[in-house]
Amino acid sequence: MNDDEFLKPRQPDAKQARTTQYTARDFQLEVLERLAATQELTEASQETWRHELKLLRELNSPLKFDPRTLVALGAVALSLTGYALQDARNTSKRDAEMEAMKLRVTHMEQIAATNTEARVRTEVQLQDLHEGQTEIKNLIEEHYDEAKKTFRPK
Repeated sequence: MNDDEFLKPRQPDAKQARTTQYTARDFQLEVLERLAATQELTEASQETWRHELKLLRELNSPLKFDPRTLVALGAVALSLTGYALQDARNTSKRDAEMEAMKLRVTHMEQIAATNTEARVRTEVQLQDLHEGQTEIKNLIEEHYDEAKKTFRPK
């Protein structure tokens, strides 16, 4: 229906020839029919305006995203997230390996220090033993020399 139909007075068709009297109920029904038609027209107009307004907003929007663009942006975001997580894993693994290496180095340094102390002690003891052997050797040689002198055949 258009606006012109509402402005024209309704003319009865040949089929609508009334044989009965036009009552207040008939008037109410006719008004309700016209109200229903007006409501339908209003709702259709509102829907058209909403659709046109939505199209205008999309056309004037500085950011135009179609589904492919959104999917591409999502893929890029997922890739970046994946790279960040992989880097975090690698960094964490590297840090854990470095800590383990530090512990091993510290342990090896402790072992080396202990071994060095033991080696120094052993060298001191060996030096003492060597000196002791030298003294004993000298004593034996002195004793042997004295024994030779006293047992010399005449």
